[in-house]
Amino acid sequence: MSISRYLFTVLWICSLLSCHSQIMSKDESAKVYAKIQQVAESKFIDFNEAYLIDSENNKVSFERYKGKWLIIDFWSTGCAPCIKDFPHLTAFYEKNKQHINVIAVSVDNKFERYKKGAKRYKIGVPHFFGGYTYMNPIFNLNIKTSKMENDTYKFMTITPQYVLINPNGKIINKHFPKPSTIEFKLEIEKLIYEFK
Repeated sequence: MSISRYLFTVLWICSLLSCHSQIMSKDESAKVYAKIQQVAESKFIDFNEAYLIDSENNKVSFERYKGKWLIIDFWSTGCAPCIKDFPHLTAFYEKNKQHINVIAVSVDNKFERYKKGAKRYKIGVPHFFGGYTYMNPIFNLNIKTSKMENDTYKFMTITPQYVLINPNGKIINKHFPKPSTIEFKLEIEKLIYEFK
């Protein structure tokens, strides 16, 4: 496959999946890769290190979500499937918020883009900006990595992605079903059974 055909294919797939990618120097990418692997290997979110950014651009400690089950909806403004599922996510949240936290985290690369998108789509669950930084364990939950030929790494965000985290911060499922699916309902029924 020619390089131009390969790049076209990658860009086409990214447009379908609504992904952002970033390529950096070998040293930078090694540091970022280590940070991402730290989250992947520990299978836990460090509540002290993780944070979110609210719609007023304030840093919010992730500690507030400790002690309850949590579903994180990673989304971006260019992701039609994300936007389509917001009403389902909101309906679930309204019905079950006493048992489970639900938040929507934008992986857009700019705060203003997140803010405009959140207002435009009237997200009905607590929503935040992921910060677009690899130093944040929350943002790193959404990163996909691939090794390049020159020993650097390519990092991509892919949306939609739903993640289930238990009350102690353990990552239970990084590929939780979309709220509009029967699989989501079945998984949630199992969790709600545990609450009782």
